[in-house]
Amino acid sequence: MAAGAEAQVATALDSIGIPAGRSDRVSGATLAGAGIGGAAGAVVAGAPVAAAGAVVGGLIGGTIGGIAGAALGTVIPVPIIGTITSGVAGTALGAAAGAAAGAAVVGIPAAAVGAIAGGTVGAGFGAGVGVGQS
Repeated sequence: MAAGAEAQVATALDSIGIPAGRSDRVSGATLAGAGIGGAAGAVVAGAPVAAAGAVVGGLIGGTIGGIAGAALGTVIPVPIIGTITSGVAGTALGAAAGAAAGAAVVGIPAAAVGAIAGGTVGAGFGAGVGVGQS
């Protein structure tokens, strides 16, 4: 897939009169820059937002799970720990599920936006480096 994209960029550059060897270098540098920038942008934008989403989701999920578990009013045997109330178990399960959902719901879109922005900047930088090569 990457090789096909690189070939298409090189072909487009060839068609506007850039020598074949140079267009290959520019297209390779452009795609490398886009890949590196996209990955960096996804991490920089997605990680902090996903962490915040996990905290909020965990708090909401833990509260809902704790209330639902407490409504059951039972005790649950847990190996090594002993017995815990169903409210405690519900809080733990709800917090884990809520954290995962919160991280995904807000982290994935933020990572996608970061990848697009970082990839665009990286492609521009890579193209500039590729053009500067002789």
